[in-house]
Amino acid sequence: MARTVYILGSGQDGGLPQFGSRMAQDVAARIDPLAVRLGPSICVLDDDGRCFLIDVSPDIKEQESRLLRLPAYAARKPGNPFDGVLLTHAHMGHYVGLAHFGREAANTRALPVNCTEKMAAFLRDNAPWDQLVSLANVELQVSPGRQAGGVIPAGSPGLPAGAVVRTIPVPHRGEYTDTIGVSINEDVLYVPDIDDWRKWPAARDEIGKHRVCILDGTFFSRDELPGRDLNEISHPFIEDTIEFFAQEAKSRRIILTHFNHSNPVCDPASPQARRVIDAGFELAQEMMAISL
Repeated sequence: MARTVYILGSGQDGGLPQFGSRMAQDVAARIDPLAVRLGPSICVLDDDGRCFLIDVSPDIKEQESRLLRLPAYAARKPGNPFDGVLLTHAHMGHYVGLAHFGREAANTRALPVNCTEKMAAFLRDNAPWDQLVSLANVELQVSPGRQAGGVIPAGSPGLPAGAVVRTIPVPHRGEYTDTIGVSINEDVLYVPDIDDWRKWPAARDEIGKHRVCILDGTFFSRDELPGRDLNEISHPFIEDTIEFFAQEAKSRRIILTHFNHSNPVCDPASPQARRVIDAGFELAQEMMAISL
């Protein structure tokens, strides 16, 4: 069976254009559909139509529309739009699309949602997410020890048949929940949010064992947002990432994603984007396909 990972959204939580912004790149993206970057999300799609979603962005409606252009997804039987979901953490771009699964919209039925224990508690204990649980729109899937990372048991509800999905704790702002990265078949690694690669002891080991790594590229450099203290918005800078993983990039694909609307690499013609490519890294694009 053929199995493909699709990057559904390569933007930071607010996407591009970002609501309320009048920066040049936001203005351009309101005119040029090809410049638009959706909220952060990926999915695993089998050629039989089974689809496992990782993170539910605010742009889930548009992301579903793009998936419907793929014959395998378009042939799905009516019902839940996905077979299962995994949430990495409770920052805006990664879970608020769950609202579309409620009775006012898709009205999903017992959709398996994999998450850490802290994420599950956040959804159960806070409106409006608690209604998704009480009305059985979603069915939270939490295994013992999941908050510390580990393999989701094979055969778990919603999991792609035969797939090995491993969650990995990573350091990131934890106002509401903890944060995880995701390994798919020990082949594709997805870490869209992290504070700093140096604060993650397992960084080099995890990047080294995966053929394809889709990693946090939120900001290009420290001077990207004049007047804002980027220490309050913890992410590694792309300048540092390409230096930190320079050796690893020689032997595997490292794809940067989760771009803030201010990031100059959002323009593939920019010198910053060229610097990334010349260093042996890649820049994520919507509907980029990665074969498993």
